[in-house]
Amino acid sequence: MSELRKIPNVGKRTEADLIAMGYPTIASLKGVPAERLYEEECALRGEVLDRCQLYLLRAVAYFVNTENPDVAKCPWWFWKDEFVSPSPCGAVCAECALFPKSCAGCRTIEGRVHWLQYTGAERCPVYACCVGEKGLQTCGTCEKLPCERFTKDPTISDEENEAHLQEMIARLRGL
Repeated sequence: MSELRKIPNVGKRTEADLIAMGYPTIASLKGVPAERLYEEECALRGEVLDRCQLYLLRAVAYFVNTENPDVAKCPWWFWKDEFVSPSPCGAVCAECALFPKSCAGCRTIEGRVHWLQYTGAERCPVYACCVGEKGLQTCGTCEKLPCERFTKDPTISDEENEAHLQEMIARLRGL
């Protein structure tokens, strides 16, 4: 058994495949995107693997590339597309400090985010417009991006809000 088995979700088969793909140590995995690992593992096995293996490899990549990984985020099912793909506003649930302990993800909670207690709204205005009114997955195709519905999170600083907004918009425009 190699040190790879210290990584959450890595069992005998994934360990063997990682080693066969040229990743014998945790250090050798650093910086390698999960999507690349998935493609390499599919090629190694000569078939398209179940998408759950990609989710597992996303969890592996999170663990090896994060200085102090949150073990609560390590279960593979927290790395499904719905938590890794941008939410309607462009945020990525899996990157949020509140996920999964305090928040189950925007699509799961249907826009009922933690900061609504400060605004009095029932639902995030971006989610309500994008999903509820326009029936879109994200605001990426909206001609008004960003609009006045992109409000500040009252629990963080103006600088953090601005940085998050720029990241979210860039993510949405890149879709």
